[in-house]
Amino acid sequence: MSTSDFNGKVKRHVAKNFDQSIQIYQQFEEKHHFFRDLTLKLADRIVIKERSSILDIGCGCGISAKALNDRLGCKVLGVDLSHEMVTAGIALCAEDDIRLLEGDGEHLLQIVGDRRFDYALYNASIFIFPDVSRTIDEAYNCLKTGGKIAFSFYPQLVGQGDEDLLDVAFHRLGEFLPRFRVITDYPQASEALAHRCSNICHHRWVRPLDIPFLQDFFSIPAQSASLFPGVGYDVRRNLVKNLFATLEDKAEKGRIVWRMAESIKLKA
Repeated sequence: MSTSDFNGKVKRHVAKNFDQSIQIYQQFEEKHHFFRDLTLKLADRIVIKERSSILDIGCGCGISAKALNDRLGCKVLGVDLSHEMVTAGIALCAEDDIRLLEGDGEHLLQIVGDRRFDYALYNASIFIFPDVSRTIDEAYNCLKTGGKIAFSFYPQLVGQGDEDLLDVAFHRLGEFLPRFRVITDYPQASEALAHRCSNICHHRWVRPLDIPFLQDFFSIPAQSASLFPGVGYDVRRNLVKNLFATLEDKAEKGRIVWRMAESIKLKA
């Protein structure tokens, strides 16, 4: 199978997973308000200015777009592979300054045309792109000079001495740790960013190790598939609850770390 065929297969699989996730995804957000909070943490870290123009890549059901518009008055164009996510997002985001489109984040210029943005953001989405260099290149070319690319990343579960608590949980459950937790890892995403921009800043948002939160987050179908690929959803959901229940004794000192990175387009 060629690289192009493989990447296409990955994207179809990602879109299908998120199409199947919308109801539980929305229930999770109503309960935890997490993706809104993550969006605003990223906005604070990279100092997004009021009334900026934003390209939201992997926009999901519009939670990030709405948060940025509500808080900062930003004009947002969101792009996502998942038809169901975009449809739900259009219903959520009635504001004139928000537009959500179904499309491929590795072909952004075909979508945005001549429009250029102050920011290109990947809020918890960069790790699902099979060709991260391609999407970063496209995002870079969609920016105004002086604009920023930024992303937030898949969570790390960290114990004392930087112990990998996800590894601990799988060992305790007696299951094999997935070979690939994400399609693109943090070093790969950072390297793709560095290829375009040398002035990269890294940030972190650290939260307590909240077991019920993790059980809910990874019960989203698209998230549970990253931990237990090739297993039916009902089985995955039970495995997720049991997996994180093994970390109850780590909750007091453990933490959830959300990594972020940003860079600036210095040249046209």
